[in-house]
Amino acid sequence: MRILYVYDGDWPKGATRVEKETRSLAEAGHQVLLVARNTDGAPRRERNAWMEIQRLPHVGIRSLNYAINFPLFLNPVWLWTIWRAAWRFDAERIVVADLPLALSALWIGWLEGLPVDYDMAEVYPEFLRARWEVDQMRWSDRLVRSPQAAGWMERVVLRHIRNVFVVSDESAARCRRLGVPNGRIFVVGNTPEHPDRLAAPAPPPDDLKPWAPRPVILFVGILIADRGVMKAVEAMPRVLEQVPDAVLAVVGDGTDRPNVERLVRELRLERSVAILGWQPHAALPGYYQQAQVGLVPFLDSSHIRITLANKLFDYMAAGLPVVAVDVPPMRRILDETGAGLLYPPGDTRGLSDQIIRLLQDADLRRSLSERGRRAVATKYRWSEDARVFVSAVNAD
Repeated sequence: MRILYVYDGDWPKGATRVEKETRSLAEAGHQVLLVARNTDGAPRRERNAWMEIQRLPHVGIRSLNYAINFPLFLNPVWLWTIWRAAWRFDAERIVVADLPLALSALWIGWLEGLPVDYDMAEVYPEFLRARWEVDQMRWSDRLVRSPQAAGWMERVVLRHIRNVFVVSDESAARCRRLGVPNGRIFVVGNTPEHPDRLAAPAPPPDDLKPWAPRPVILFVGILIADRGVMKAVEAMPRVLEQVPDAVLAVVGDGTDRPNVERLVRELRLERSVAILGWQPHAALPGYYQQAQVGLVPFLDSSHIRITLANKLFDYMAAGLPVVAVDVPPMRRILDETGAGLLYPPGDTRGLSDQIIRLLQDADLRRSLSERGRRAVATKYRWSEDARVFVSAVNAD
């Protein structure tokens, strides 16, 4: 079967879940064409080991290129590109990742008579509500990042989409409350595709080498306000009182990075906090294997209460004991697996206490590490989620 996959981001940056889904479809015998934005001037068309990639046009004028590539359902460049790709590829299915282009995919699916499946990796109305609560938004965001508009669009999409894929039981329950029948909701988690690679010994990356001899507290992920990295930085002075050589390593990038860097300077933590920037998923094992603790320090919000980030399961697969905020999805997984410790949302002292506890107790770290690896080996691995995903896409 020929499957058109519509991705609202820049392939391959930030596309860990998309990579797993498209590769799983290809391994199941399908042909896959990915349509993606083109912010950085990548080739319009190329092939990788398992699929064809088609990107939007790129122009040299930054503001114009931003407008051309902005993933809005009314954007004529996206609509034309998706339609042309579906026609040229003779697509038989469309899978669309996330809400901004879900309505666009539905329109093209209606024109071409194609079923459309929606991967709700981010619950956009709740994601945007969280951004407005804790982030520094611009006046223009009221037009293109409105939670109310996203909520309206989501309700329309959920009425007409064939299947919806969600990342957690909590997100599935929300879809049911919005009227989606059980038979059209599939939980496809953000679990690791190759957990053995995450656990395999790996040398320290060059940018971590100056810090690696010290106890490393690791955060991996996008740097936006609700991810709570500022709270992790605020916790470090108290951690350093008990573990003076500890270092917080932040692997990621995003709009909150300048704020994080400013806070590091204000607290004079330049020798204890390393902001290392974004890294491709394939490079992450080196960071995992040099760390002692994996952090999920998210802020409490309606969005965080229904999502499960891939970093949680990656930490577990790599054998990293986890310190995570106590919200329902995180509590459910860590209570079940025993792979980490929780702390109350927004409680910087509670966060620092749990970090200190793990850094000072090697036996506890070892116990949590073993439980996390065992949970991934037996349940929380992509082979299980891929089976659900591919079967739903295959279904007539």
